[in-house]
Amino acid sequence: MEKLSLRRSARKDSELIEKLVYEYYFNLAPVADGFEDEEEFICKKIVDKDGNIIAGCTGFIFQWGCIYVDDLWVDEKYRQQELGSNLLQAAEEAAKNRGCYLSYLDTGDFQAKTFYLKHGYSIFGTIREHPVGHEDYVMFKRLDTKQINRQCKPIDHEILDGDEEDGEYIDDELYEYNLQFINPKHDYIKINRKLVDKNGKVVAAIMAGVSNVDAGWIWKIWVDEEHRHQGLGSLLIKHFEKKAKEKGATKIIAEEIYDWNVGFFLKNGYRVAGKLPDLPENHTYFVVDKDL
Repeated sequence: MEKLSLRRSARKDSELIEKLVYEYYFNLAPVADGFEDEEEFICKKIVDKDGNIIAGCTGFIFQWGCIYVDDLWVDEKYRQQELGSNLLQAAEEAAKNRGCYLSYLDTGDFQAKTFYLKHGYSIFGTIREHPVGHEDYVMFKRLDTKQINRQCKPIDHEILDGDEEDGEYIDDELYEYNLQFINPKHDYIKINRKLVDKNGKVVAAIMAGVSNVDAGWIWKIWVDEEHRHQGLGSLLIKHFEKKAKEKGATKIIAEEIYDWNVGFFLKNGYRVAGKLPDLPENHTYFVVDKDL
């Protein structure tokens, strides 16, 4: 095997790797009819009489016809008034109108598991000790079946479409709420690495980092087709695990794992923390983790 050099990845490398990963994924599971090859942001919000956001729900509609519900937040003064329920159903309805067949999300034990269960979601996985002392639940709901949604009480507010700036505000407010239960240790630590050949060509790369609650995250890993089955992916994972542990990480988590690459993670000591059949359709979505 030719000698390769391990280097830090630049932003342009990460953009290239993400493009190559999705090209590979979409070759195995094509983009659903009527969807674009890039995700679509969705935001629903409620404002007071002065135009201030008092509640909001954000999500991403993905290329395979599903929505990931990212953030759901209601200002403390307006809780227990059905604003969250109405917002969630508005986001689901928008996704269904777009053609989505499935909604999924994750929520901590200090957040909204009971709320989502009441709205027809089911738990398909649990990430233990994330953050330390807590559990994180991954949940899903089919949008293409005839199920009776929880009847929401009417609210005296209009649900509006928001933009990315509104989404950032909702995300910040939810983060402030979460600070009651978590103890951030530091900012996100990026640990993106690449393997290059003697000509400087990237032949393998990992996009990963350590979150502010000391969880390592693997976002993307890619190996050029000509260099597969030579242990390069495992080399990158082991390097990342070492660096993540040095930065204080106590476990590694990887979402967006599918039936075509879950075996690689199992071979490297990861366990299945969650398994969701039919995402994408006729395939299986996995969440995997590993204690350090």
